[in-house]
Amino acid sequence: MLRESRLGHRYLKWIEERPVPFIERLALKPNHITFFALAVSLLTVPAYAYALWSGGCGVLLSGLLDTIDGGLARKVGRSTRSGAFLDSVLDRYGDFLAVLGIWVYFFFHPTLDRDLLTVLLFFFLSGSFLVSYAKARGEGLGLSASLGYFGRAERVIALGVGSIISGLLEVFFPDAFWARGHLFLTILLILLALGTHWTAWQRIRYLFKNL
Repeated sequence: MLRESRLGHRYLKWIEERPVPFIERLALKPNHITFFALAVSLLTVPAYAYALWSGGCGVLLSGLLDTIDGGLARKVGRSTRSGAFLDSVLDRYGDFLAVLGIWVYFFFHPTLDRDLLTVLLFFFLSGSFLVSYAKARGEGLGLSASLGYFGRAERVIALGVGSIISGLLEVFFPDAFWARGHLFLTILLILLALGTHWTAWQRIRYLFKNL
């Protein structure tokens, strides 16, 4: 959904005009950037263990790199089915590692709501996988389904920015209403969990009716 918006088009244009030419001069291939994004996703786990805001920065950086590899592939004429497959599979690792990172944060920073947050994280992760699987399965059957407001780009932005805000609230305003008991992050995870499953259902219903 974000990619089809005016803001999304401006963002993709900026990617193609700024980072992609620089990376092209370094003689890096799209798959290099794909694996680099995975490495950043791996580092996101210890980043979350340190603080929510640092983990959020890792999520956003890995999402940026995930956009750059596609722009670079188009720029240098290396858009291949194998590259698209690799990118899609490693994206699922990225989704899992971001959720694992948040869980690790609450492992090292115990809270009374940890059980609830663990359930929300699993619910969110399953919704994320279903959203991506429905799209991939539909494309495999010859019909694309990119509808819904909780595609991967939206999830990455919401989780990254939300983690940063939640972390900064706890650092600078520990007694504030939204920081108390990780309330801001809890509400965000509830919205993401419900939103991903609703988007998955939208795609499932659309594909079932039109295939």
